[in-house]
Amino acid sequence: MNFGNLQAQLDETLAELNKQREELQRVEDDLAKKTASVRSKDRMVTATVRVGGELSKLEFHDDRYRSMPRAELAAAIVKVVTEAQQQLQSEVNETIQPHLGDTAELRKQFRDESPWGDFLAPLLDMQQEAASWLKGSNGNGR
Repeated sequence: MNFGNLQAQLDETLAELNKQREELQRVEDDLAKKTASVRSKDRMVTATVRVGGELSKLEFHDDRYRSMPRAELAAAIVKVVTEAQQQLQSEVNETIQPHLGDTAELRKQFRDESPWGDFLAPLLDMQQEAASWLKGSNGNGR
């Protein structure tokens, strides 16, 4: 067994993992700032949401809401909030997906093709859990 070659592989692997970790951190930071706004078709109300689905702003553009039946107003609000959440979720998925593919390929490569696979398995599992957590929380690690 050539330990010099293994050390070079390990150094390269760790450098790649660090690079991907830094990239994922940058993506997470960018996603944490992301919002989406949707205005209702009747242009009465706009909802703005943050990553994670949190409603950050609700804006009425006229006074029609004052005379609307409560159920109708509630339905209009729920609809624009839901549409904003779906829009943002789609944007988050598009942003995260390329990064999840990269780490999955790297994980496969080290598990299947490297003598370091058993050694790195716990670290790669932790990285996979972090990526799953990011995806599950829409990229909002806070």
